[in-house]
Amino acid sequence: MATIIRKIYVGALILLTVIILSSCSSSRANSGEAVMQWSGSWPRPPLFQGNYFANGGIGEATNFVFEGLVQNVRISNEQHLRLAESIDFYDEYAEVKLVEDAVWHDGEPLTSKDIWAFYMLNNGAEVTQYMKEIELVDEKTLRIYWLQPQANEIVLSFLLGQDKQATIPYHIYRKYVDRAAELLEQASAYTEEEQLLKKGKFGLKIDDDLQNKLDENWQEFLVAGPELPIGTGPFTISRVTSSDMLLEKFPHYYLAEKIKFDKVTIKNPGTEGAAGFALLRSGQIDYFDGTPPQDILESLLAANKDLVHFKMLDPASVGILYNQDRPPFDQKEFRQAITYAIDRSKAREVGNVYGREPRTSITGLVPSDKENWLKPEVIEDMRDYSYNPEKAEEILENLGWSRDGDGVWRDPDGVRPNFVIGVNAAWQNGLMPGQIVAEQLTAFGMPTRLMAVDGTVYFDNVIKDEGLYEMSLDWVDVAWGFMFPWQSIREVYEGNIARMMHMPRYEDDHKDPEKRGKINLRLKSYDRVEFDVREVMQQIPYMDEEEYTEWFSRLAWINNEEAYGINLFQNVTGTWLNQAHLDGLPLESQIEPYDRNIPVPETDEEMREVLKTNFFNSGIQPFIEGQYRPKE
Repeated sequence: MATIIRKIYVGALILLTVIILSSCSSSRANSGEAVMQWSGSWPRPPLFQGNYFANGGIGEATNFVFEGLVQNVRISNEQHLRLAESIDFYDEYAEVKLVEDAVWHDGEPLTSKDIWAFYMLNNGAEVTQYMKEIELVDEKTLRIYWLQPQANEIVLSFLLGQDKQATIPYHIYRKYVDRAAELLEQASAYTEEEQLLKKGKFGLKIDDDLQNKLDENWQEFLVAGPELPIGTGPFTISRVTSSDMLLEKFPHYYLAEKIKFDKVTIKNPGTEGAAGFALLRSGQIDYFDGTPPQDILESLLAANKDLVHFKMLDPASVGILYNQDRPPFDQKEFRQAITYAIDRSKAREVGNVYGREPRTSITGLVPSDKENWLKPEVIEDMRDYSYNPEKAEEILENLGWSRDGDGVWRDPDGVRPNFVIGVNAAWQNGLMPGQIVAEQLTAFGMPTRLMAVDGTVYFDNVIKDEGLYEMSLDWVDVAWGFMFPWQSIREVYEGNIARMMHMPRYEDDHKDPEKRGKINLRLKSYDRVEFDVREVMQQIPYMDEEEYTEWFSRLAWINNEEAYGINLFQNVTGTWLNQAHLDGLPLESQIEPYDRNIPVPETDEEMREVLKTNFFNSGIQPFIEGQYRPKE
């Protein structure tokens, strides 16, 4: 038996307890009340409604109002129990005991039927691909039976942590939940072999007619209200306009004594990033996330002496993706040459001066996380793509390329290249690095220009047909959810990153329905093991630690060798807190020595403390644990 009551550190599953936090806090005495000032966006009335799953959800208020069984923390791989008092893993099932006194905002008790309701109606949640059924033991206990073969506990734990299970109160949405359950009962089960390929929800074979009925039921649910959300979280929404939202402490929250703020006010600064920084500068908000360019960061600190900025690693990198459908980027050796020809230091300096430069191309792993999952000898053996224009030139000459009288490269047929790097014009942090790379390649003799495209068409331009650009600048080596590398490597082969790189795929009308549109790629890694990528990715969730370490090492090594793109720098993000309004800031002894501009922590312990301040890393865990308090 294993139990989720401890933290899950890299590689090993330990019982999860409390530690990390997120958000930020600060407060202001207003009529004797402790008020936290925040900013963010939401669907503006009359589009706003209380259904978590409706278009746009409830925006910035989500983590204050809704919660799940477990809170995942990005980068640190910690987990914290929330609505689950405990989660115990046995041979065939996990037993979940709910917090005894958790209640919905309308006063109804949270029960195991509510968790069941979430997965019946929201049956597209990824973890249902590994569930067989859910047994309701009593009002506060449920058992989740897993399909066999059973996925490993790290995958199952993190998948459970992805979901906010307390978002479909059964007493409100009974009609739609019962209808979904009734429809699912009509489906037959896949065999074990079929399920490994099909990944059916609850292992079920759902035909188009049945899926259409499930979809119709879901669409009716999306417009079923209520007007304001009903969750189980520490705050309720009492007022919402286009510009402001007011949240009030829920007095019956099961950890109400830990919540030190009576209200949270949220201002909507609109889509302009400068507006958010203006609110921060003037002291109208007490929390903001992100690390702006160095000059803006320093000007904010100079303008408001109460602000403190904490930097932290982001599980995402900025990089260039090569389009394999546009020659000569279909050649591995050419991709390697271009990767050697780029001086990533110059791109980092204009994109994020605090970023961390890897020496690899693209591996599928967050660079700072490689040591946690890969064999040390494999990391040491990876090709070093440090800036080396001489090496780039040698490779190109071996491919039959040569320079003309102007120093411009020509391919073996004598044709001059004319490359384009596409980028989303709205992504300010991407424009300058993209321009630098275009200038570098042009100076190297590969004429290249940056094309900034409206964000509404950028992605389609990159992926449709053969793509409009030879390269695109975007997020790479990114873990949007948890840090188990199976998730981030999937992006290279199956996700949007794969589509942007035009990875080879089976035709949509392939004679084998199981292969249609799927990755069609065989690779050979450092140990000369040849494998089918699709088959390996399907098997990883079921592997033990020794097996997945071996395969993560193989995949990362060969991805780097293939040079599907270049990781320019791992992003460094940050948290802004207003110390005039807030007690309980992390690393308080460093605030004065660093003049309120705290660098990326060097130790794991300090990194965990800083990560917990960031809303996108760990939700509102600081509120839950009472770490942040109003300044007295």
